[in-house]
Amino acid sequence: MQACFKNPAKSFVICSALCLFASTAQAVDYDYLSLHVEGGLSTQATGINEAGAIVGSYQQPQGKSVLLRPFVYKDGVYQTYTPAEPAVFTFDDINDAGHVVTNVTHRNMTEVASLVKGSKKITLAVPGAVTTYAYALDDSDRVAGAYNHDPNELGILTTSGYLWDASTGYTGFDAPGAAGLTVAWGLNSAQDTVGVYADADYVYHGFVRHGDGSIVTLDYPGSPYTQLMGINDGGDIVGFYQDPVDYSMKGFLYRAGEFQLITPPDAVYGSYPYRVTADGRIVGWYINGDGLVRSFLATPKASPAKSAKRG
Repeated sequence: MQACFKNPAKSFVICSALCLFASTAQAVDYDYLSLHVEGGLSTQATGINEAGAIVGSYQQPQGKSVLLRPFVYKDGVYQTYTPAEPAVFTFDDINDAGHVVTNVTHRNMTEVASLVKGSKKITLAVPGAVTTYAYALDDSDRVAGAYNHDPNELGILTTSGYLWDASTGYTGFDAPGAAGLTVAWGLNSAQDTVGVYADADYVYHGFVRHGDGSIVTLDYPGSPYTQLMGINDGGDIVGFYQDPVDYSMKGFLYRAGEFQLITPPDAVYGSYPYRVTADGRIVGWYINGDGLVRSFLATPKASPAKSAKRG
């Protein structure tokens, strides 16, 4: 089975054979701040840097259309961008220098991924790809993401992950056991990437690809769907899984071999953590009881001790 990746976060929603072992979920204490762009239909935070600048996208109604626009949030102030074109324009991650990775879909359905460094924009396009997406950015301006390529006999595109570095170019990869879908969602300064892949039985697994290229699977115990979204330099990972009982998506932090639930107070129909900082702050989005998408910043009530990097 092969799958064409069409950006589920925006639409809503050589390998070691060893898998990472995990214990069951435990609650943690956080202060939650709800984030929402005024006038937007939904708000999805997808990146944060150590200075607390948060980036993401929001749905903006325009006549009979709904457009996706980027925002930056810092110290209680939202900065939004509302160009007349394109139809979809998102900020997906931000590093400590304030550089961002963006994804644009024009009205003619052409798609462009970019690294934006102030007034300089670098277009990202994996050689031979039909489309390229940029999702994660580290402080050395390395980028991780996904690209579509090589349709099968049914015309369905294969999706692979990649890591881009200005000095070495593109390194594409597929998780072992992947059946046409591997997406890199998160990246740290050691070039560890995290993401998701689908196997031939339509089970979605989380993966960690270390800087040396080795890949291990990390799944929430008992779940048929695990997606890893962000990793910090201490090896802490955030993501979400599908509860096999009520089928809702639930967010988690994975630290030192344990899964800990990340649940904003008004998250009724799912929570989706995206990034975790060095001091344990987490950003992401959730669905409230009215079915509306809102973002959150979770700040630990007691700052966790910085952990040594876990392999």
